Amino acid sequence: MRKVIMWNMVTVDGFFEGPDRDISWFMFDDDLEKYIIETQDEADTLIFGRVTYEMMASYWPAAEGRIADFMNKAHKVVFSRTLERADWNNTTLLKDNVPAEIAKLKAATGGDIFLFGSADLAATLVEHDLIDEYRIGFNPLLLGTGTPLFKGGAGRLGLKLLETRPLKSGLVIIHYGRQH
Repeated sequence: MRKVIMWNMVTVDGFFEGPDRDISWFMFDDDLEKYIIETQDEADTLIFGRVTYEMMASYWPAAEGRIADFMNKAHKVVFSRTLERADWNNTTLLKDNVPAEIAKLKAATGGDIFLFGSADLAATLVEHDLIDEYRIGFNPLLLGTGTPLFKGGAGRLGLKLLETRPLKSGLVIIHYGRQH
């Protein structure tokens, strides 16, 4: 069975975007690029909510490099009740029953499934226990305000540490798996 892996950058105080959806504070350097290239081949499917999908679809088709090649080649699924169409290549638009659709994706053959951004979609997946691994890049920064990565409401969820990777920039990537 395929795993759903949430991969997000956050500030130490838990925000994955600042006010007005600002992500200019993300620390991106050669070490992070190396990590992303190292781990991206585990997945062949990306899932997004509408807001993150629109941001990604406006950037990656014109970008170049190994990460851009992966982003543009991967199968993408966007969950939205309001989006009329999804034109980024290899994208499927789904409107209903997120838990059932994610269960189908997990049961299908293929690589792992990455979830980027998409805090509302992530909250739904956490609530239905559909995330198998959490990969969080903690940026050495306090924003004070913004959009929290975890919206709450799912109750207590035990996690076990799988890996910790500190980067020279001060960014620390932590992998957590579900504790069963």
